[in-house]
Amino acid sequence: MNKITANAYAKINLSLDITGLRDDGYHLLKTVMQSISLHDVLEFEKVDEKGIFITSDKEDVPVDESNTVYKAAKKIFDSSEKEITGGVKINIRKNIPAAAGLGGGSADAAATLVAINELYELGYKRKELMRFGERIGADVPFCICGGTALCEGIGEKITPLIPLINFRAVLLKSDAKSPTEVAYKRFDSMHIHTVFRHDKILDSIAQGNIRKLGRNMFNVLEFITPRNVIDDAKNALMQNDALGSMMTGSGSCVFGLFKRKSTAEKAYKNLDGKFAFAALAEPMPYGILLDD
Repeated sequence: MNKITANAYAKINLSLDITGLRDDGYHLLKTVMQSISLHDVLEFEKVDEKGIFITSDKEDVPVDESNTVYKAAKKIFDSSEKEITGGVKINIRKNIPAAAGLGGGSADAAATLVAINELYELGYKRKELMRFGERIGADVPFCICGGTALCEGIGEKITPLIPLINFRAVLLKSDAKSPTEVAYKRFDSMHIHTVFRHDKILDSIAQGNIRKLGRNMFNVLEFITPRNVIDDAKNALMQNDALGSMMTGSGSCVFGLFKRKSTAEKAYKNLDGKFAFAALAEPMPYGILLDD
């Protein structure tokens, strides 16, 4: 096998609370994450020359060592006990917007770990790939697993949940970007204390009750996000019959939940073109899909 293609699926947070801060500066989280059908496509090809060579269809995607794809490729190459004589050429076709809270960079890194492991037949188990991913970004382990899951710690403690299959999501994003590091620093400076409980979220998922889930979603980082960044999108989704609307991750993307496919499609049709980014998505049972 000399080539392999990977779909790297975005995620949304159905709940997000910050429960503490580690000594190394990482925030401790309790969050329910869900993979969705919006995805990037990454093409991997073995090359004889040693190195990691990245290209992309988007000019604003970095193709150097700062890209999580490069970091993931280097991590798995450097960690392998097998002798690797060549390198890898990686082309990234971006569909997931950056700095949106959709985990695009983490999904791409997860796809890179999984694909190179397969391409070079390195033999790593999923748990080992997840440990590599943890050192690259907090959401990478979840993106390797995908589906519906409760994530704790810095995101590495993953409890799979009954998969959600019966909803659609409409995603909206303004021009504003919300870098994760900036959002968490703002949160720390505001000394917010939360009393959120995940019981209703977990019950909603266990019951497959999307209406109840929509009523009980929460994201503590909404408290520190400028209202002009998310309120227009949230209001627009609720006015188009969403069962609930919330910012995902550190933002700035907002999503609305819909029980009926037809209602979601109508909302998307009404709102597409009114925001910098809009997409219609459905839940996915995995985070990465390989196609050789």
